[in-house]
Parts: sequence; C-alpha cells; structure tokens
Amino acid sequence: MEETVEVTIRPDGRVEIHVTGVDGMACLDTTQELVSLLGGEVEAQELTAEAYNTETEEQQDRLWH
Repeated sequence: MEETVEVTIRPDGRVEIHVTGVDGMACLDTTQELVSLLGGEVEAQELTAEAYNTETEEQQDRLWH
C-alpha cells in the first residue's frame, strides 16, 4: 500500500492531516515535521485502525491470505 498524507486547511484556519498506508504508530513520525512546520500545536488527535496494526500482524495477514 502506498503511503499518503492528505492535508486539509479549513476556512477557519484549522488544519487536518490524514495519513493512510502506514501501519502502527509510524504515522506520528511521518507527520511530526509537518506538524512542526505548521506551528506545532495539536488541538486533537484521532488514530485510525491502521495505527493499531503492527508489523507482525501485517506479516501474519500476508501469510494467511
């Protein structure tokens, strides 16, 4: 799966970042520099199901499917 970072800037100035294609908490590393460049303040953070995947689970999934 390809890693994708989608950035949305709302009319009120709020910025939303959505990451796909990254398993585990690596998504936080992926966006760390971008968040810093945008001011470094995180108002809210919501993790997707991908954030809870681990490399081991991904490898097992490949073996079984």
